Amino acid sequence: MTRYYTDKGILSKGACLMVKDETDSKYMLLIPTSNLPATRTAPATVEKTVLTDNAVTQVEGLQTNDQKTYTFNYHRDNLIQLSKYYGRHLSFLEMNADKTGEKFNGTMVYGRTGVEVNGIEQGEIYITVSDADEQPITDVRDLVKPTAIITSPLEDVELIGTGSKIVTIETSAGATVAATSKSTSIATCSYSANKLTITGVAAGNTMIELVCSKTGEATSYRTIAVEVKSA
Repeated sequence: MTRYYTDKGILSKGACLMVKDETDSKYMLLIPTSNLPATRTAPATVEKTVLTDNAVTQVEGLQTNDQKTYTFNYHRDNLIQLSKYYGRHLSFLEMNADKTGEKFNGTMVYGRTGVEVNGIEQGEIYITVSDADEQPITDVRDLVKPTAIITSPLEDVELIGTGSKIVTIETSAGATVAATSKSTSIATCSYSANKLTITGVAAGNTMIELVCSKTGEATSYRTIAVEVKSA
């Protein structure tokens, strides 16, 4: 089974929530999820009785779309990804481990739950569904655009003075990584052959931004928080 690495552990690639890529008609990974909530409720029913009939029958009524809730790791990399879609009406695809799935449209927001599980803070995505396909899809693979991802866990970095640290970066097959420091006056970085070198310049805090890409695949983004202390 394929696995995605997070900064605090490993999440098996069983279920995931995908969003339609705005550059083409395919869906790309939004976030791996630990749950796939129901899209539709059971149809409402009303009892039908007739005085001359001793049986009670059911009349099927309306079927409503639920608000869907997904749990995720409340980490800055996930928040950066989700912030692009906050409050927008979008087309989503749920993919199960067996490649079945469901398509639906809705508006997404998210927030922190205030719950921690083994030290990992949790958040929830809330999607108010406006409409959904009547039938599930038995094979979603032709609808899915692969995503180039960094597969290794990334820890925050602490440096002393002008010291350096080398971080090994592993990616999905054929992907490349571009690294940029948000403040080169605090720390610089260089990337080559799966090795990221971070070097301190002056005391302070900055972020190293990593862009993982591959031709024909969706791009993903990760960050490393860097703190440089005085020598």
